[in-house]
Amino acid sequence: MKLNAKLLLILGLGLLLRTLWLDKFPTGFTPDEAAFGYNAYSLLKTGRDEWATPWWQLPFTNLRSFGDYKLPLYAFLSLPSVAILGLTETATRLPNALVGTAAILAVYLLAKKLFDERCGLWAAALMSISPWSIQLSRGAFEANLATLLLPLAVYFLLTARWALSAVALILSFYAYHSTRLLVFPLLLLAPKSRKFWILFLIGILPGLLGMLMGPAAKRVTDVSIFSPTGGWSAVADLRFTARNSGLPDGIARLFHNKVTYSVPLFINNILQYVSPQFLVTSGPAEGTYGMMPGTGVIYLIELVFLGIFLSRHAKNKLIWLILLGIIPAALAKGPGYAANRAAGMLPFLIIAIAAGLPKAKRLLVPLYLVSFLFFIQKYYYHSPYILARPMLFGMQEAVFRGLALAPNYSQVRFSRSLSEPHIYVAFYSKYDPAAYQEAAASWPQNVKFLDQFDGYYLGNYRFGDLHFTDPLSGPTLFVGRPSDFPENTPEHFHIDYPDSTAAIKVSAKSP
Repeated sequence: MKLNAKLLLILGLGLLLRTLWLDKFPTGFTPDEAAFGYNAYSLLKTGRDEWATPWWQLPFTNLRSFGDYKLPLYAFLSLPSVAILGLTETATRLPNALVGTAAILAVYLLAKKLFDERCGLWAAALMSISPWSIQLSRGAFEANLATLLLPLAVYFLLTARWALSAVALILSFYAYHSTRLLVFPLLLLAPKSRKFWILFLIGILPGLLGMLMGPAAKRVTDVSIFSPTGGWSAVADLRFTARNSGLPDGIARLFHNKVTYSVPLFINNILQYVSPQFLVTSGPAEGTYGMMPGTGVIYLIELVFLGIFLSRHAKNKLIWLILLGIIPAALAKGPGYAANRAAGMLPFLIIAIAAGLPKAKRLLVPLYLVSFLFFIQKYYYHSPYILARPMLFGMQEAVFRGLALAPNYSQVRFSRSLSEPHIYVAFYSKYDPAAYQEAAASWPQNVKFLDQFDGYYLGNYRFGDLHFTDPLSGPTLFVGRPSDFPENTPEHFHIDYPDSTAAIKVSAKSP
């Protein structure tokens, strides 16, 4: 494939926007990011993940991690950067920045195939400056893998490159839990080629077995709307109220059951992700994936171009692909507006916007330039204040300073209010993976998530509740949120969020 000069410039811009100051933006570093980096480090050093699972078993079992059973592809993609750059935030995030850049090329190829060269170049340009893509590409967020693998899979299917399409679909199956739901509908585009189906089925078999029978199977049901947080008590309450009002039980069950509860919820969730609120005004509901709440995932002017596309191409297969990308997010419970779970729709949405651009494009460059500059200033100057809390800002400094003080204390206690503090200790200290695996063997096996347990150890580091007022056997250093300590507790030092409110407090105490 010959790359023209315009496409190379677009790819260069996209790479710059995804790699510049990668260790600083997004601010903070989440436990999931640290887990991917440390698991890559562990695989390099021992051939096993943090729980001592051999690398070849991970497609069957996934990364157990904190009990959330992350899919393993991102950890494997991180091996080269961690091997070359060491165990750092930049090395952990770099694979995703490169994936986000490659996604620009994938969008170009698919748009060119569906429409023409001009549409391909515009789609690539819009993807390169997309707020959704830039933000999702700058952290170790496995959701971003869908923005590359899905358009590639569709492109290879449409161009009859069966082996490559099978590989793209297989990789999608090990990339992100939400992406798994999209792989099977895309098989409607697949050929009757025996070689394709043999390769595809062999490739997904380990993951399929783990998905259906392994400990990771519970992960899918835990986050589904078909497994409500309160059970089905809402349905039972509605049925009880109806019966108390005189409706016969059989009729009450007809109107109030799991189907009549779940289907409207599913439809409502779909409508969230095609709403102007999500697309251009409010954006994602949470910032744990490096995306700013209160900022749309596309530019305001793009809503107009999307409308033009829909009016011109009401039966285009892109509409089906966009809706398909929403399904994983719509099936998940939570606050909604989860831009990470809906990432599968992004490449197809961008192509639709590019296809809806007006023929007179002279005004587009200044319009996009203004929109882009407003986004960039908000990302680099405002996002540290917006994302500090959800991205667990301050953990790097807390761990580094705590590690320096640790030799002076018989024990260092980290509060579980810091999410999964053990992975930060392991990551920033480059804790010996063999010693980590030995310690992990004694950790609780009967809890859903590790931070539910009070009292697990890495050497003299303890994780759980601080028990600050309990008797001590030796001098102890405590690391936690200010709310973990009694009022007016003397502190060793503290770390503030960018808005100058206290984030983490460190205090020492002797028997």
